[in-house]
Amino acid sequence: MGDDNPTRCERCGMRVPVGKKYCRACKGALGLAAPISRAVSTGASGPQQNPSALAAFLACGLMLGIVLLIHACDSWWQNLGSEEQARRRVQEEAWRRENLAREQEQRRRREAEDEEKQHKAQLAALEARRPPAERASLAVAALSHDGGEPKRAYCRARGLLDPIEAKDRAAPDVRKALALMKAKEAPLLRAERAEFEKLRGLLCRDGTMSPTCRCHGPHRGCCSHHRGVAGCEPLPTEVSCP
Repeated sequence: MGDDNPTRCERCGMRVPVGKKYCRACKGALGLAAPISRAVSTGASGPQQNPSALAAFLACGLMLGIVLLIHACDSWWQNLGSEEQARRRVQEEAWRRENLAREQEQRRRREAEDEEKQHKAQLAALEARRPPAERASLAVAALSHDGGEPKRAYCRARGLLDPIEAKDRAAPDVRKALALMKAKEAPLLRAERAEFEKLRGLLCRDGTMSPTCRCHGPHRGCCSHHRGVAGCEPLPTEVSCP
């Protein structure tokens, strides 16, 4: 059986209506390719042949560059903000840990001080019930066997003997303990005064201490705002005990 329509598409060979050179698909493809071909040929022909096309091409390139630059700047800014937030979080966490550690240390010190006060109060209560003779005996033992810590032994003896009332101090054992404590006090007081003398302060006439001047040194202008210089800070009159 013969072909009633021998007309074929010049591009793909498909049958087309009489008088047509291309089928519908090929015609559409050729219509899309034509502008691209013209743009390529225009770009290759140079600005002398079509300057408006070149200007449009450059404008498109400039717009694309601006878009890419904005995108890059936005990404950089976001990264910078993220880094700043991370740094701030790390710093806040460090501050939180430091404050927590400080609070824990302060709490530990308060608890230790409270325990020490309770212990001293208990010891004081026990010492208060000791009779004078027992106090004197313990004081003599502490002063005679100081274990290389004469100041600690002296303070222990003074804590035992000071509460004894005047009427009980005439007892022989109490007088012996008091005399031994007085003998141990003299070298301790001399050593304490010598150490105190190194940093002895300057007393102003209004009763305050000079914040910058010392007893040994120039006194010019030291107490100018405190009614003048009164003298050196008084030396200790007894051994300091905790």
